[in-house]
Parts: sequence; structure tokens; C-alpha cells
Amino acid sequence: LVVDVGGGTSDFSLIRAGEEKGELSFNREAVGDHLLLGGDNMDLAIAKSVETKLPGAGKLDAAQYGMLVQACRSAKEALLRPGGPASFPVTIMGRGRAVIGGAQHTTLAPQEIQDILFNGFFPHVDRNAEPGRGARTGLHEMGLPYVNDPAVTRHLAAFLKHHIGDVIPDAILFNGGVFQPDVLQQRLLDVMKAWYDSPAKPWSPLRLTNPSLDLAVAWGAASFAWLRYSGGKRIGGGIPRSYYIAVAADGTSESPGDEKPATVLCIAPQHLEEGASIELPEPELHLALGQPVVFPLFSSTVRGEDKAGDVLTIAQSQLLQLPPLQTVLRGGKRSTGPKDVPVTLATHITDIGTLEVFCVAKDGNNRWRLEFNIRELVKEMRREEEPADRTEMTDVWPEAQVQEAGKLIRQTFTSEGEPQPSPPELTKALEAALDASRQNWPTGLCRRLWDFLAEVAEQRRRTPQHLTRWYHLVGFCLRPGFGDSLDRFRVEQLWKLLNAPRKDAPRSPAAVAEGGADAWIMWRRVAGGLNGALQQNLFDRLRQVLLPKGKGALRPGANEFAEMWRAAASLERLDPKLKEQLGQQLLGMLQRGPAPTYAFWALTRLGARTLLYGPLNAIVHPQIIQTWLDELLKFKPNNESERLGWAFCMAQFARRSGQRVLDVDEAHVGRVLEVLRSMPVPGHWIRMVEEVIELEGEERSQIFGESLPIGLKLAAAGE
Repeated sequence: LVVDVGGGTSDFSLIRAGEEKGELSFNREAVGDHLLLGGDNMDLAIAKSVETKLPGAGKLDAAQYGMLVQACRSAKEALLRPGGPASFPVTIMGRGRAVIGGAQHTTLAPQEIQDILFNGFFPHVDRNAEPGRGARTGLHEMGLPYVNDPAVTRHLAAFLKHHIGDVIPDAILFNGGVFQPDVLQQRLLDVMKAWYDSPAKPWSPLRLTNPSLDLAVAWGAASFAWLRYSGGKRIGGGIPRSYYIAVAADGTSESPGDEKPATVLCIAPQHLEEGASIELPEPELHLALGQPVVFPLFSSTVRGEDKAGDVLTIAQSQLLQLPPLQTVLRGGKRSTGPKDVPVTLATHITDIGTLEVFCVAKDGNNRWRLEFNIRELVKEMRREEEPADRTEMTDVWPEAQVQEAGKLIRQTFTSEGEPQPSPPELTKALEAALDASRQNWPTGLCRRLWDFLAEVAEQRRRTPQHLTRWYHLVGFCLRPGFGDSLDRFRVEQLWKLLNAPRKDAPRSPAAVAEGGADAWIMWRRVAGGLNGALQQNLFDRLRQVLLPKGKGALRPGANEFAEMWRAAASLERLDPKLKEQLGQQLLGMLQRGPAPTYAFWALTRLGARTLLYGPLNAIVHPQIIQTWLDELLKFKPNNESERLGWAFCMAQFARRSGQRVLDVDEAHVGRVLEVLRSMPVPGHWIRMVEEVIELEGEERSQIFGESLPIGLKLAAAGE
């Protein structure tokens, strides 16, 4: 048994020692999942405990808390080493002029460190224990998706139960910096002794020597390179996981639901040797060319008996989902339009253990390589945060109704003469055909309607009414631009449609011009699907209007100007410096008064501590937000609408994200709480400032600007 707990991750492996041709051999039997749990978590847990002992308990800013974590790491290493001191001083320097006078001091004893680590990370647990599925308490401080349960021993118990059952390990090798102190190695052995020891057969495993926990990985890499060069004996056993690709019953690729068992094709069985290739003559599949497709990929560490080519129905709990491949495969220069091609699959495992999958045409004339990222885990098929009996609304809709809706869209945009239904009547006609109001259209149905809207895109400029209706429906059906596996392709397709040269330009010089308020509403709705470069491109079109230089800049009508601001504020991937400039411009409007209707909503999106989809490095620095709060706290709302927008904006600025580097200081939090408690505002607005809570459904819709499609869950920032 190899137990590797490093600074940020934990890994478990089982290796069987045997004899092969008179020589000692090693074969890898099992490898556990890569857990984001390690020494960093332990340092954070110690820091949280120590913080409560300081005079300024709970009031350390991000820089001071960083100093505290570093000091706790040093204390842990010093107090747990053999012959360590009886206590260790922890000092946190003050800030500004009080760098010395404001310093805070406390001391730590070895027993305090052991209690935190033993009880939190290495507790005594039952041999059949499973990791907890609760909330990730206290493990989000660094903004990483740590595992829910911090108990290494529970993860180890589950790993051993799933892979060797009643078999007892004979030897154990410790690796990783966490095990530098011998007391932690001994603690883990004590926990395991309760699992395997009995009066009739005491458990006394061979404790293998690791000459350097710090250099073990470097030595292993050097040794591996030498053995590859020299041809020496390596640890056998092949790849530690089996790999599967999802297929539908008719042989086409599908994306299985979150609850039903997955129908998958095994493309690489566990223990397949590195460098090996597999040709799968069966089953024959149909590959879609010339249209967007998705190839869902899965792996498993617990299905060692599956064979390549097996079509299996596997329980979700046994699969881990990997990033799917989303692409459009082409059939060559002579191919025109979408078509299906009969193919078989071929798999190759490279010498360094990466996976290559090829679709091979049955006629032998073509071969397509599918490149998967097998290093990155997406999710367990059953989400850790959700109960096993959770039910989901599916995106299935009667096909006859969908086709009728498509017919109505075509009639409006492509029919000769007076269209029926007319553009203003189209939305109601669609609701009648689908027997559901548009607010009840699920994500899958919305994306199906986009296919029809893309089909008639060239006819959108027939009249201003046609263009307006097309903008409205496109934005509604693709909102928020992500959430479905092919949304990135769809939004890129939309971008190309709207930026391609106009085919009607030579024939129709008077055709309706693009743009206007409706276009900016559409871009606001789908902004989450635009990558950073496209968002910057879109902002460059807005810059001269929203951030004018001088007094001669042209300004559009009030309605379009408002929608331009809302669209710009929705571009969460913009550089924080640009967001800062936009925020200052909005604050200037508030100071001049009266407050524009869009000002507080746009300011909230620009300075929010928790983004809807943007990365962490796109969040405006908290010191900037503190200056914004200073200005907002002076504001005097003139009506109920202003009061609610103002209060919600301050609540979002002062909310606790769980990451101190992003949160404003306690002084500003206190001032915002004082204002919110004096006003009749929803209770969760106050709670989000007092404690770390998830974005609620109504709050997400308020930040987004409208309701989201049914069945769509917004991802956390940075995902």
C-alpha cells in the first residue's frame, strides 16, 4: 500500500510484489482517485483555530491571514519533528503605521497541533467507512475544489474496501511531505491496526523506508527515465483506469443523464500496458460529419474485468466523467453537408500513459483522431453535494411539437408575401405550438429552437420587426450562453453569423441595418458563452460610447445606451482594470443624479465578489470595491426602486465569498450590515454579508437580469 499525502493532493496505490522468471516483480493492482486534500488544508485548519486565539479574532485581512497560514505551517513542522520545542510563537504583524504596535501574538503547543490533525484529518474510523458528502466546510479558502470530507483515513478506508475487500496489506510505503513527522505515520498505522489486527493474527506490516519524502517524486521520475532508456524492469500493471465512451442504443454518441445508468463502450481496459494499441472491429458505429457532436468520456478505477469492445450499462456510482470532446468532424474537401459514416474505433496508450482514440472509416479511406484531456476530472456521475434520490427535469420534448415550432419560425422568416405568423406574433404562436409559456421552456428545447433560428439567420433583416424578433428569440434560447455541452459551438456560430459579410448587400442596399438596443440585449443574454477574446472584441465596440474621451462623442438613444451598459457589465471575462473604469463612470452618474435605471444593476455585475461564470482573476480587487462602497454609502435613494437596487449592490459588494483575498475588510462589512439591518430587505441579503452562502435561485436570476432556462445550473466562478 502506497499512501501519498502531499501539500495539495492525496493518492493511494496498491502494488503486488511477486516473482517472475526468478526475479522480483511489481504489478500495480489499483490506483485511487486524485484527491484535492493535503498539507495545505491542514495548515488552513490550524490557522482557523489559531485565529480565534488572537486579540483580533476573525478580523485579519487577506494579507495577515496569509501570514498566519505561513506561521502555522512553520509551527506544525517545528512542533511535530522529533525533539521539537515545547511551544512555538506565532506573530502576525500589524498593517500601515501599526505594523509593530498592531502586532498580534499567541503560542502553539504540540498537543494542539496533534488534536487538530488527528481529529480532523486522521481520525479513527471504521474499516467500512465512506467519505462524508456534506458541505465543504472551511476548505474553500484558497479557491480550489477540495474534497468534501477532510478525513484522509475515511478516503483510505473506502479505497481499500472497493479494491481489495478483505485482503490485508502486508507492507506500507509513506510518501509526501505531510508524513515528514513520524507521529503522523504512526497515527495512520494505529488507525489501520484497528481495522486488521486480531488476537489470533496481529497485524504488523512491513514499513518500507523512504530515504527522502521531499525528493521522492524527482527520484522516481529520474529512475523511470533511466529504466526506459536502459530497458530495466518497471512496475507493471498498465494503466490504472479503464476508459469508456458513451454511446446511444442505435450506436450514436450520447450524453447520459445524471441519474440513469450509462450505456458505454469500453475502449481501453484497466491494466492495458503503456504503448499498446487496440483495434475494435466491433461494434460498428455511425459517426456524424459536418455537424457539431459531443463525445462523452468516462473512466473507472473499480471495473477491472471489463474488456475492450464491451458495450455495458454501468451504474453511475462506478464512473467518473472526464471533459468531453466537442467538435465538428469534416469528411474532406469533397464532402458537402452533414452525413453519417460507418466507423470502428481504435485506441492507443502512449508510453507516458495518455489516451488516443481514432474513428476508422469502414471503407478504410479516412481516420479521425479524437484528443481527450484525461488529466482533468469533471464530476462524479452522482454529485457529492446532491442526494442519491434527487430527480432532475429532463430536456425531452415531443418531437412533433418541436417540428411544428420550427415550421412556424420558417414561415415567419422565409415565406413569400405577408408572413404568418407575423414577427410580433411569433413568440405567442410558439408558446401555443409547444403548449408551454416561454418561461417554462427547458434548456434542451431552447437549444433545439436555436437550430431553426440559425437556419433562417440570412432572412432576419427582411424588416425591422423580423430583426427584432430574431434577436429576442436568439438571446432567449441561448441564454446564458453556457450550460449545455455544445453551447460554446452555438455561441461561436452566432458570432460568425453576425460578423460574416452580408450576402444580401449587393441585391438589397436598403436592407435593415444590424444593431440597436435589441442586439445588445441579445449579447447580454449570451455573454457567458463568449471567450475572453470575443468579450474584449465586443467591449471595444462599446468603449467609445461608455468611456468617451472628450465631449464630442456621439451618444445613442436612451434605451440603446442603457442596454449597452447592461451588456458591458455582463462581460465577466474582461480585465479588472476595464471593470474599474466602467465602475468609476457609473459612480460619477450616481453622484450627479438622478440614478439611471441600469446603474446599480451594472455596478453590481462589475464589482460582485462571486461571479456567475467568470474566472477568479477577473474579480475586481477588494480595495477598489471598498472605495466604491465609500461612495455608495453616501448615496440617498429617492424611491423604492433605487433603494432596493442600492441595497442589493452593497450586499453583493460586501458578501462573504469564503476567500479572504476577494472579500472587503470587516470595517466595510460592518457599515453595510448597519445599513441593511435598518431597511426592510430580504433576509438572505443580510445573511450573505454575515456568512458564506451559495447564490440562491432568485438571487442568480436577479444578477443575471432575468430567469434562467429550466434545468440549468450556473457553475461556480473559475470553473
